[in-house]
Amino acid sequence: MQSWRWTLACLLLLEVAGCSMLRRTEPAAIIRDSFTAARPELTWRPYPFFNRDNLAGEIDPSSPEGDSAVGLLDNKNAGGFAALSYAETRPLVDFSLETWIHVQVSTADKGSLNGIAFRVDPVQDKYYRFAAQFAAEPSLSLAYVGRDTKHFPVTLAEWKGANIPGERPKQSGWHHLVIEISNDAAEIFWDSVPLSGGPFRLDRIASGYVGIYATFTGGLGLAETKIDALRIRVHSFDQRSGYGP
Repeated sequence: MQSWRWTLACLLLLEVAGCSMLRRTEPAAIIRDSFTAARPELTWRPYPFFNRDNLAGEIDPSSPEGDSAVGLLDNKNAGGFAALSYAETRPLVDFSLETWIHVQVSTADKGSLNGIAFRVDPVQDKYYRFAAQFAAEPSLSLAYVGRDTKHFPVTLAEWKGANIPGERPKQSGWHHLVIEISNDAAEIFWDSVPLSGGPFRLDRIASGYVGIYATFTGGLGLAETKIDALRIRVHSFDQRSGYGP
């Protein structure tokens, strides 16, 4: 009996230790990038499984922060395929992300898809992404993408028509985005309105980086995603050794 109890106690301790290596709560850290003077403040890396498109700074008088500088990712190197650039930080588990994202609007059937990627894992080649496509049929979507899906998005949630907060945009412009992740689930707010159906389970990736996403859907074409005033309040980091870009 004593041997059985000792074995059970050891197993419980190992489980707790394993969980703490992945998710360790610390005082909230703030990660930010305002692209001051059109230069990124964070170190951004191109996603290794796509072409070498990478986030850069750009002068833009429409900057929501009012400093005439924003971050810009386009898919020119990829020739119309997906572009993804991620910030090299410690891998994140639980966090709250807030940013302004510039969405391209088109009345054509095909169009740009502008988004934020999170829990980006450049080692295992997988990530989640939330994106807006404001073409002929506007939509917002949350999807999983990975090597196991041959980089085709697996849609986890989608919003169209009246489920998109606000009226259909008539021209390209800035929108406010908040993504809150806690206990392997995400809540998403578009222009300060929570999107229906949440929280959304994140059961394919335990942690990773935050990135910017741009692609053209429905064929080859150029797309660009701009962001400004990126703020990430981190509640827990991934503490596992050997995890990195």
